[in-house]
Amino acid sequence: MNLNFNKNLLPICAVASLLVIGAVDLFAFGGAYGGFAFGLGYFPQQDRTLGRVQIAADSNYDGFLNSSDTEASDNVKRNPPGLIVGTRELARVDLSVIHNTALQTNGSPDLKFLYYKTAAILDLRPVNLGHKRGRFPSYEEEQSRSGRVRVWLDTNRTTLLLDSADPSKRRVEWPAASSLPPKHVYVEGVSVGDSGTVMMLTLLLDNNNLSPVADKLWGEKAAWDAMMFSVWPSPKTKPFIDKSPVWKRF
Repeated sequence: MNLNFNKNLLPICAVASLLVIGAVDLFAFGGAYGGFAFGLGYFPQQDRTLGRVQIAADSNYDGFLNSSDTEASDNVKRNPPGLIVGTRELARVDLSVIHNTALQTNGSPDLKFLYYKTAAILDLRPVNLGHKRGRFPSYEEEQSRSGRVRVWLDTNRTTLLLDSADPSKRRVEWPAASSLPPKHVYVEGVSVGDSGTVMMLTLLLDNNNLSPVADKLWGEKAAWDAMMFSVWPSPKTKPFIDKSPVWKRF
């Protein structure tokens, strides 16, 4: 067999291959990680994230809410998982939402504001630890096993935001164009669930929430953070409760 190959085509084939690899890399990662797949860095890096969100609570139970609570600690890794809240106790939870203004305005001078369809969302739901997706076979079993948690806007419990026992109050939204999420919310342990369940509180920054179908398919990925809560009959011992309570008994 006689194979004839034009050596002049080698550079063209090499460049074409790199372009194909770079295009696949660019589309696969949605522009978040610019550059060729093999790290050649041809395309400039662009931050395509909507922003940063964070949920923080007193995970080491020292009565303060500071940077040590956002780091991994033995308290977070113990069973039951997540933050332990006693019945008839409020735990303060700090919410942080920082928008990526470079993405939201699409650069200058051709501004394209995305705030009109962006929202901060707080979501509460019971989780079955024995199911890979955290689901329960039925709503009745969910309610009988998971206990109950409520989320309040204030320590006096005058404004209820979320209630795990009410399917219509498991999600609250703050449209970015007209409002801001609160700096703090307060999680109340109402009743104890069994050891195979927890409550999941999730904070999201999402611009697909109010958008058409096309943006749901090709829009930016939501930024999110989550924290699990376990309700105990009695609260975990804390050294003190200060004037701006991280914890409150009532």
